[in-house]
Amino acid sequence: MGTAAETAVTAPVGQARRGHRRLPRVLAVTLGLVLVLTACNPYDNLAVAELVNQSRAQYGRAGLRMHGELTAKAQDWAEYLARIGYLKHSNLSDGVSAPWQMLGENVGYGPSIQSVHNAYLNSPGHRANILDTRYNYMGTGVAWSGSRVYTVQVFMRCSC
Repeated sequence: MGTAAETAVTAPVGQARRGHRRLPRVLAVTLGLVLVLTACNPYDNLAVAELVNQSRAQYGRAGLRMHGELTAKAQDWAEYLARIGYLKHSNLSDGVSAPWQMLGENVGYGPSIQSVHNAYLNSPGHRANILDTRYNYMGTGVAWSGSRVYTVQVFMRCSC
């Protein structure tokens, strides 16, 4: 992706007759800069969500829907954990304005997203959050610090 962003940044501004092409270039550059500055890889977040829903399916649970507000909260917290270099839980209700009835959170780190997920499943409390049938939404956050990945999963029961 760095190459595409560099090409978009260094490409000459379009001629007046090609002005309609500027907007996609600007969006591509903006998106590239946001991803670089936040160290957020949306594919990593989706990988965490897929692992949660695969585990839920293995135990006959319905999949959880992604929730934008929870994902923003989880991503911010994962980045914070990567900066401080250790684990702690967030204040669960911070950043959640949806009319929730129940919230839960898993935080962890390891050498890969899969290894952190495996650790969650081997921990009774974390596993309970992943498999709890009362939750219907989730948000995920992923941040890398060197070769260590921090993942955050925020779960919510909401009638929204």
